[in-house]
Amino acid sequence: MTRACVVLWLAATVVAGGVVMALEMAAVRLFAPYFGYSIYVWGTTICVVMAAMVAGYAIGGRLADTPRAEMSLFVAIVASAAWQLLALWTMGSLLPRLAEASDVVGVTLGALVLFAPSMVALAATCPILVRLCTDVATIGRAAGLIYALSTAGSMAGILATIFVLLPRLGTHATLQVLCGCSFSMGAAGLVALPRRRTTLLAVAASAAALVLAPGLGWSEGTVWTAESPYNLVRVVQMGGQWLLQLNQPSSVHTIRDTSGVWTGYYYDYFALGPLMVPGRRALVLGMGAGGSIRSMRLTAPSIEIDAVEIDPRVVEAATRWFGVDPADARLRIHVMDARRFLSRDHGSYDLVQLDVYQGGPYIPFHLVTEEFFRLARARMSDDALLMMNVFDGGADQALMRRLAATLGRVFASVRVGQTDAGNFMLFAFTRVPSAERMANRPPVLRSNAGVRDLVLRDVPPTDAAAVFTDDLAPVEDMTRRMLAAR
Repeated sequence: MTRACVVLWLAATVVAGGVVMALEMAAVRLFAPYFGYSIYVWGTTICVVMAAMVAGYAIGGRLADTPRAEMSLFVAIVASAAWQLLALWTMGSLLPRLAEASDVVGVTLGALVLFAPSMVALAATCPILVRLCTDVATIGRAAGLIYALSTAGSMAGILATIFVLLPRLGTHATLQVLCGCSFSMGAAGLVALPRRRTTLLAVAASAAALVLAPGLGWSEGTVWTAESPYNLVRVVQMGGQWLLQLNQPSSVHTIRDTSGVWTGYYYDYFALGPLMVPGRRALVLGMGAGGSIRSMRLTAPSIEIDAVEIDPRVVEAATRWFGVDPADARLRIHVMDARRFLSRDHGSYDLVQLDVYQGGPYIPFHLVTEEFFRLARARMSDDALLMMNVFDGGADQALMRRLAATLGRVFASVRVGQTDAGNFMLFAFTRVPSAERMANRPPVLRSNAGVRDLVLRDVPPTDAAAVFTDDLAPVEDMTRRMLAAR
């Protein structure tokens, strides 16, 4: 057994482990524009990957005991690359069709068709490599070395994908790189075997097909796209409106209407905040592209604002396309998770805006718990207001009522106003507001009857124990059931 053969085997171990995990990371990002970015998308993808690995290990165990185990090793890697290439050519037409199904069904079918076969092939290499390495080491040492190198390769694949490939190259180019790595590794092994000319011709043809693989395309009117560790960010122009889309085209997080001051959407209602409390300083948690900031400035032009946004690409979109001025002395932008900001900040705010959706209809659970609201209350003045946008299209409005109950554990008064069908604004006051404040509607609101005439009411009572806590906050499950019932 030559030293070169052993080196190729060990390299194949690292590459196979790395590509499997990298494909998993890329698959979730690929699915986000069609199915969202929820724990259901992650969990379903992971389960399909694990099932593929189970099948691959079983198949690899059988191939390992055949006389041509080494040939099977590199053929499996090339077969994985070939399926990745096929997926690159077909995913653009397949995923929009699967998007008509539910997120779990669509993701399951997408992962099974686009990724599972290539992962089965890569997982099959592990038993084969253990068998081959027993020619130069004991069974125990061979198995330990292969599992260690495979795991190290998986770690490297994850880190390279989330820190380098996806943020800098994007999803499609990342999948091309992974496919190219698989082809290169498989070809390197096959070239050392008979029929080199056939192998080289096949690899050359595959490389050409890889380069020519069609991209996924974007929504009509897209003027700018970017990928970050958190979202696929798109800026879309539709007539006189500019839209910020995160992941799904239906997930619009900010709208700017160049024809007037109002958008006609829930962002306008944040203009009411400064009318209900004497506001000098405001905190915006979930800035997006600044829609709520513009509304607040209509009724409080001189208010000082700290705006928190976790996604740096969203901040870039806000400053490039939505009129947010980073040089504004009254605006400080913080790129950070909202809860981490509150735990580090020691300011005192009169108004807090909360609009935190993670690239779809799901609220991050750690931003709606009693512990989070107590942390926010500790950063608020004695006469302050927290406003929270809530999407709840359910008939019983269970999610909205449970959020209100959680706020009620921390704040003196909680009111709600319906801003649109399925959309609500929660108002949580540190002290019970006077009737005069609640009725304050200055002339600037005359051009927006919806905001001017918004009626705030008490929230119907719910089970006192049904509050969200850090230990138990089933926001995703409630949102999923609400969406399924619509």
